[in-house]
Amino acid sequence: MIPRKISFGIVLVLAVGTALAADIKPVALRTEYLANPLGLDTAAPRLQWQLVSDKRGAKQTAYRILVASSARKLAQHQGDLWDSGKVASDASTQIAYAGKPLASGQACFWQVQVWDRDGRAARWSEPAQWRRGLLNATDWKAQWISYRDDDPVQTSRATLFLPPARHH
Repeated sequence: MIPRKISFGIVLVLAVGTALAADIKPVALRTEYLANPLGLDTAAPRLQWQLVSDKRGAKQTAYRILVASSARKLAQHQGDLWDSGKVASDASTQIAYAGKPLASGQACFWQVQVWDRDGRAARWSEPAQWRRGLLNATDWKAQWISYRDDDPVQTSRATLFLPPARHH
């Protein structure tokens, strides 16, 4: 059995930890209005999120966006592609990516942290991601998938045979 003092201490630590975190949470992260899109063709995709809270009148007063080149770096809160820093704003839509230039086909992992009206930081959002499309002709390495036919295409209308149209 846990002594009363220890169990009281655990409850107190949990209560204080919960009270220090903001009462809002960013959810439903989107990039160009899509959840985890693949093949984006824009150099500066627009980011957005929704806020949820159990408290009435909860409001975002600032945000911080991290964009990383790998999920591992993002989990360590390393925004090697972009770290917006704390931005004093209530905006949660149309936030344009303003980090390092992105390569064709590059994967980007991102998350956001917000601050509430009392200046308390919320926990980081769940991660989201997007991938740039193959934007240059040299990025495409595929060939046509078809039956190999070396016969020349019909070049003479005199020898071209077209069957009559069917009338039903």
